[in-house]
Amino acid sequence: MRKLIPALLALSFLSACQSEMTASAPTGALKTPGAPIAFVAVEGPQGDVARKFESVLAQEAQKRGFSVVGAADAGSALRVKTYLDAYKGDDGTPGFAWVMDTSDNGKTRSARIKGAAALPGARSADLNALDEAAMRQIAQMSLNDLVRQMSEPAPASE
Repeated sequence: MRKLIPALLALSFLSACQSEMTASAPTGALKTPGAPIAFVAVEGPQGDVARKFESVLAQEAQKRGFSVVGAADAGSALRVKTYLDAYKGDDGTPGFAWVMDTSDNGKTRSARIKGAAALPGARSADLNALDEAAMRQIAQMSLNDLVRQMSEPAPASE
């Protein structure tokens, strides 16, 4: 996690909600409606905050047509590991940065979704300040990006 924090903090210059995608291998064959998805880990927040965020992710995934399964039942599900961090922008505005790594087989990353959102209404730049509204915003943005990436056709092989 310590190696990830500098990368997440580099996103802190973002002053508005933004998200970007990178992928090492497209998930092309996986289609959203009914596709199984498992949230295998949420790293960054502790205890209740991590469990609440996982619950919000599951709710938002179901709204997008995924069939949410538990990590123990991942089988052929798309596995998602999420990393969260809090930051304080140059102007003092608190924000949150995230990275979502997905894997089709539990070993090889198939996609990476990352973004950051400055949240002027947040109490502080602390993961304990991650309230349900902020969690939902992060979940919506990242899952929308994941669905968009999944719906793009796989690159043609030459």
